[in-house]
Amino acid sequence: MTLLERTTTRPADAATLGGRLRAIVLAALAGLLAALISWVAVTVPVVVAWLADERSTTSLWQTAGIGVDLWAMAHRATVEVGDTAVVLAPLLLTLVPLLACWYAVGQVVVDRPEVRGEVHDVQGWRSAWAALGAGELLAFLLGYLGSGLLLCSLAGLGQAPVDVSSAVPGLVLVPLVAIGLSLWREHRRQRHPTFDRGLSWLELHTPVLFRRGLRPAFQALGILLTGALLAVVALLVVRFDRVLTLYEALDAGAVGTTVLTLGQALALPNVLVWALGWTSGGQVSVGTVHVGWAESTGGDLPLLPVLAALPEPGALPPGLWLAALLPVLAGAWLGFQSSRAAPRLASWWAKAQIALSACVCVTVIVLLLSWLALGGMTPGLLATVGTEPLRVAGLLGAELLGGALVTLTVLHLFRRRL
Repeated sequence: MTLLERTTTRPADAATLGGRLRAIVLAALAGLLAALISWVAVTVPVVVAWLADERSTTSLWQTAGIGVDLWAMAHRATVEVGDTAVVLAPLLLTLVPLLACWYAVGQVVVDRPEVRGEVHDVQGWRSAWAALGAGELLAFLLGYLGSGLLLCSLAGLGQAPVDVSSAVPGLVLVPLVAIGLSLWREHRRQRHPTFDRGLSWLELHTPVLFRRGLRPAFQALGILLTGALLAVVALLVVRFDRVLTLYEALDAGAVGTTVLTLGQALALPNVLVWALGWTSGGQVSVGTVHVGWAESTGGDLPLLPVLAALPEPGALPPGLWLAALLPVLAGAWLGFQSSRAAPRLASWWAKAQIALSACVCVTVIVLLLSWLALGGMTPGLLATVGTEPLRVAGLLGAELLGGALVTLTVLHLFRRRL
């Protein structure tokens, strides 16, 4: 190599390195801003309620601290109120930081592959890493995590500090889900050749049977959530008079009633997940109150109007075990779609592997949702609010797999005879 060649290639290498460094710094800054913007979005309604309520005795600084507490709770962090540790992630509130991360990832990382240059050939994991911008995505995650830990630490200056270590899983999970959604959207749009090459390499190195099971898995999950939604709506309609009676007894005023209703609305997806777990056979616990298929136990409940919809203590109507038909039917649909996803002359085992991968996918998602929806206050009578995640996942997985294998086997034998 001549001296002239060295002097002409080094500036180009320096420019490439500078561009990469700039992209990584920009991605980390995007993660930091996503956390701050989502915190502001959560805090603004709290400040508005503070200004509107004449009976409020908190200061503006304490109100901002409440906003941090709510933001941390959206990531399933533990908030310490006196000697009580409170854990409850309103899943509708969790959508606020999730959407902020999804938008930030799309604008700064996914939609700007030109800052990394064109990757023309993806042959291994290193070139795929560069094509997908994994360095920038990791910087975004770390920026969000660092900003979130700083916000949770600032909550310690107020009346309800946050257990910072308990926020780490949620602060990692939210940007990870947002990154996955952004990459999936780009895979559907196919607007950037660099990303397309990286995603194509990733797709080629993913087991075929697993990929074919994703669509049936999400369809089965949609059936489960729809059935759980219908169960929750039916219960609220039947018990609506009791809910209104409790509202009147509380007499919280216009602002208090609005805040109480909004808070319950934010936790409605949690109730939906609990109903899904109940249909699989897991009992719903609200402190000392347990609702199963056979009976509902008595106990003390917090004064939340939505809890008035719970059944009266005692034996429940017979035949509620028929609720297990929902996951079995979802499994049957999963088996039907798995059979269609396989080639016509495929063996039973190949079809069963597609169904098995789909069942595992649904079970993992429900396990994660059950963990996120689980709450409680310790020490006290409300130590557990929700369903036991491992029990729900185990029962649901068995019911899905049973329905899928029976349907798949019947279809396979029928087609062989034809």
